[in-house]
Amino acid sequence: MQIKRLPKLLLLLAVLLTQFSASAQQLRTRYPEQYYGFRCASDSMQQLEWRRNPAAEQDYRAFIKGVAMMSAEDQARILATPDVTVPVVVHVIHQGGASNISDAQVDDAIRILNEDYSKTNRDTADVIAAFQPLYANVGFRFRLAKLDPDGNCTTGITRTYSSLTASAGNNVKDLIRWDPNRYLNIWVVDNIASGAGGYAYLPCPGTGIDGIVIRNTQFASIGRSCGSNFCNRSLTHEVGHYFGLPHTWGGTNTPGDPANCGLDDGIADTPNTSGVTSGCPSTTYRPCNPNSTTGSTTPNNNPNGILANVQNYMDYATCAKMFTTGQKMVMRASLTRLCRNTLVSAQNLLETGTSDGFQAAPCAPVAAFQSSATSVCEGSSLTFTDYTYNFTYNAATTQYDWRFPGGTPATSSARNPTVTYPTGGSYDVTLIVITPNGRDTLTRTQLVQVQGVNSGERAPLVESFENQNFPQNYANAPIRNWRVLSNQPGDEPLSWQRVTGVASNGSAYLMAPNNFLTDGTESILISPNINLSSISSTPTLVFDRAYARRSATINDVLRVSFSIDCGVTWSSPLTYSAAALNTKGNVTQVGFSPTSVTDWQPITVPLSSAYQGSQRFLVRFVAISNAGNPIYLDNVRILDPLGTQDAEMARRGISVYPNPLTAETAVHFTLPTAERAAVRLTDMLGRDVTSIAGKTYGAGAHAIRLQGADGKTLTAGVYLVHLTLGQQTFTTKVLVN
Repeated sequence: MQIKRLPKLLLLLAVLLTQFSASAQQLRTRYPEQYYGFRCASDSMQQLEWRRNPAAEQDYRAFIKGVAMMSAEDQARILATPDVTVPVVVHVIHQGGASNISDAQVDDAIRILNEDYSKTNRDTADVIAAFQPLYANVGFRFRLAKLDPDGNCTTGITRTYSSLTASAGNNVKDLIRWDPNRYLNIWVVDNIASGAGGYAYLPCPGTGIDGIVIRNTQFASIGRSCGSNFCNRSLTHEVGHYFGLPHTWGGTNTPGDPANCGLDDGIADTPNTSGVTSGCPSTTYRPCNPNSTTGSTTPNNNPNGILANVQNYMDYATCAKMFTTGQKMVMRASLTRLCRNTLVSAQNLLETGTSDGFQAAPCAPVAAFQSSATSVCEGSSLTFTDYTYNFTYNAATTQYDWRFPGGTPATSSARNPTVTYPTGGSYDVTLIVITPNGRDTLTRTQLVQVQGVNSGERAPLVESFENQNFPQNYANAPIRNWRVLSNQPGDEPLSWQRVTGVASNGSAYLMAPNNFLTDGTESILISPNINLSSISSTPTLVFDRAYARRSATINDVLRVSFSIDCGVTWSSPLTYSAAALNTKGNVTQVGFSPTSVTDWQPITVPLSSAYQGSQRFLVRFVAISNAGNPIYLDNVRILDPLGTQDAEMARRGISVYPNPLTAETAVHFTLPTAERAAVRLTDMLGRDVTSIAGKTYGAGAHAIRLQGADGKTLTAGVYLVHLTLGQQTFTTKVLVN
């Protein structure tokens, strides 16, 4: 067996910088950014962070260099320092039910951490003889905080209701975060969007992302945990990353790759290994050849190979049960870093209630609740579910005082009451929770939107966003206001914004700021209730948009959907890609904003006959960012299609896009029955440029491309598109840049 001895720590840690950088480059080259594929996403997330923030990579390099430059005396002193206490806060992100894990499961996770980091775990004797001399007591103890950042009593467990728990990542950290310089933040979720079991960042990342995200099925050994050794020790693994440890095979997320034998983790007493992909191989597992960067093709039958430390917490084997002395050295050294040294200071332990001998008093509750819906029709009933935390519920001593203005009943002392709202309006809900140890009050303003047939707007409707108070157009009748939302956390996340400038109609319009939003962020705009009963036929939606592509590969999207049950359910969305939204032709640019009225083009949407006469109609615009350019929206109209030619064009769904002209530009229209259609393109003097011979088209939606007029052979200017349907001709403009 060949094991690197601890005296080589200085030399080998010195080369970790080069190895980590090289392995990072391999990951970038060989796998796309969204690649995770394994149970821990720390390597992948770390590389993404370093791309966004190169200074963080330089900072980590400085840390490694500093450890490598330590004298043997300094190393010995660090290894001999007394045990340290780490204040912890666990943020449970849930949607009720089993995802709202128990305090007992959290306590069990802390118990396992304390055993694993103090070498008191029950399976210490199972570490094979070859590694027993290297088996280290790290000397970390973890305690749930007893004082929150404001000095209030806490159990060290917070609970936040959010759908983000189903697709978690760094987004959940914006829901709730305690100062990462004072607390180890752990977010426990249902599912991580990448498919990983958990991830953490090496010290020191930005304060906005520092901490650990982990699935509740890989957290502790009871409750929702899967209960296997792998699940029980997943948090131990992630905490290792948090205190500076790479995976034992190095800085990639490709365990089992023989090339890892030439990388290593830079820690002296962890043997070179390729890493374990699953299960627990034989304790004679020897994947790497000595004095070579190659791996063995027969790792279970390689008597001359290097014995792997498969029982190490920083591998992926399911039999993890130890850290080495070299790993202890790195974790202890991480406590000297700016982002970790305040964490374990005596002053911080006092301020977080985690110092020895601190006596925590029973805490007052923190009121929290969720409603079964937030937008309903008149006469509907809602159930309000209590999610108050920070105390132990006792039916005999816990009192609830609910206030429901506009509801029936208007008050309740039940824990989870059901309330009916007979009249349209926008209503607050208040919960007061009273216990022997204190009380807490939570008011959620305008939480319930009750849509009545006369509580919103009536069609025909035009909204051009000219009111400078938009979306709060009606201070005394908030149910008539448009709502601006986001799928991102926070009280006021970035979403649709009213701006002034060159508008389609007036001087103001809305902007979805995709250039400032991460990929997948949704900017959501919902209309007030619109009563369509005054329109005798099927109405038409028309809106103007302005948009330029940032590049040919970036695809910002706009989705439009409708509801006739007060927003309880929505239709399948109409989706407009970046190509369909584009109003600047083949031009791509960064940071587009409209500078001419020609930058604006209409989109016409003939509505389904199912919406005709509806008294409870809502429209929703969702701009989905691909980190491209802003999408601009103006002049939203709900029209009677039996009015002007514009309305008739709207009824037939006639529009021309992309506009300005590109090779993809087409005339779009919808036919209720089969009809003959022909297209001509002329200049402003009526001279023919091109024409498409007429033919009969069946019922449904159609698009006739303006082939042969791709803008490259035409003089810049405005041209006319003439669409003849049967005996009617409709004319609209198209721009050539």
